[in-house]
Amino acid sequence: MPLVRVTLLKGKSPEYLDAVSTGIYDALVKSYVMPEEDLFQVFEQKEPGELRFDRNFRTQHSRTDNFMIVNIKSDARRAEEKEALYKSITENLAKSPGIDPQDVFVSLDVNTYLEDYSFGNGVSNAKGF
Repeated sequence: MPLVRVTLLKGKSPEYLDAVSTGIYDALVKSYVMPEEDLFQVFEQKEPGELRFDRNFRTQHSRTDNFMIVNIKSDARRAEEKEALYKSITENLAKSPGIDPQDVFVSLDVNTYLEDYSFGNGVSNAKGF
């Protein structure tokens, strides 16, 4: 059910975006118990003036131009699942495409009810497929 929106600076290659997509997807399946094939992601590449962020807020060293915001809209989860997800996403993205964990800002946006989603056909997820 998660809907993922990734916002980052313009200029990333399709291969880079594929690696980011795979890293986030794999983390969701592993740590958030998301069903496989539940892949819904939007990538927004912004001009430098359109994505503003503090390079040093709550970091050990400065953020780079690889900084990204990963916003995940999903159903409610326990704190342990959220922590596992944050760790898994940053570990996956550090491996490929090589993003420093300081450059990965994750924000969870929670929907409380199954009827907050429709996967198509104008039917609420609460009513099934």
